[in-house]
This record gives sequence, structure tokens and C-alpha cells, in this order.
Amino acid sequence: MILYHAGPQWAQIFEADLTQSELATRLCTDHGFVRGALYEPFGPGRGAVVAQRDHMLVMALCAEGNRTWFSVAPSKEIQDLLWSFSNGYASQWSPLELKAISGCEDWGALQQRVHKQFAQVVRSVERAIHGAPEHDAAPEMPSYDGDVLEVPSDYLASMTGEEVIECAH
Repeated sequence: MILYHAGPQWAQIFEADLTQSELATRLCTDHGFVRGALYEPFGPGRGAVVAQRDHMLVMALCAEGNRTWFSVAPSKEIQDLLWSFSNGYASQWSPLELKAISGCEDWGALQQRVHKQFAQVVRSVERAIHGAPEHDAAPEMPSYDGDVLEVPSDYLASMTGEEVIECAH
């Protein structure tokens, strides 16, 4: 198990019948990612970045035969912030540093943004592995060729006083 310092809740592992280049191409072409430079932000053997979107990294962990294992995790800088917050060291970061690193004004906003980005990237990687686009195509609206359901002319007629009294009982 590859453990990143922000904790196991911030890592998702995938196994796929794709090479790292194939997954990177799918993510960059269909899912709005930027191709990674295969650097290892957490050290040797802990994943080489194949693609990135926002503060989330998609890393190739290892390959065996035609199977490749990938992980999704926040960037090193965001993991530093998450670790500090979860271990009681949030006060070591000034509001200016928090804003410069994450773009967030406070710790609550950081948690919300990172949770949202993590979930979106995990979904995108799942879809890319299965060859699906980022979004499903919108369903086609049926076209009507004059066979539209017609409403009878008296359907929208006002009710008389007698009918209103009958309905009230």
C-alpha cells in the first residue's frame, strides 16, 4: 500500500489494462487534464505523475505485463496542508500562505475544495479507464411532426358558480 502523508483517505488506487501513456492521453484529450512530466513528488517508487487537474495528481505506480496500477492523490503542497490541519499544526500556516498555496481563504474552504476536486478526479479516472468521456451526451429531444396531442377547446374553460359549489363539498 502506497501511503501519502495526508493519509489513506486521500489516495485512490486503480488497476487497469492501459499503459500510463494511454491513460494520460485519455485524461488529457477527453477529461481536461494536463499531461504530467513523470516526476515523483513523493519520492522514488511512490508514483510518477502522468496527469494533473487542479491540485490533484494521477500517478503511475507500477506495471506488470499489460496491467498498470495508478493512484489519485492531492499534490504534495496540498498534502502538507491537509496533514498539518489533521494533526493540529494548522496554526503554523499564515492566512497568506494558505491563500498562496491553495487559493482558499480558510481551512473549511480548503477541505471543501479538496474533497470536491478529489471526487471529481477519481470519477474522471474511472471513466477514462472505461473509455467513457467526461460527460455523457445529452439525450436527444424527440421531434414532433404535427401529431402533437391536442387539448379539447373546452378544457381550459372557466367554471361557473354552480360547479365551484359542487367542488367545494
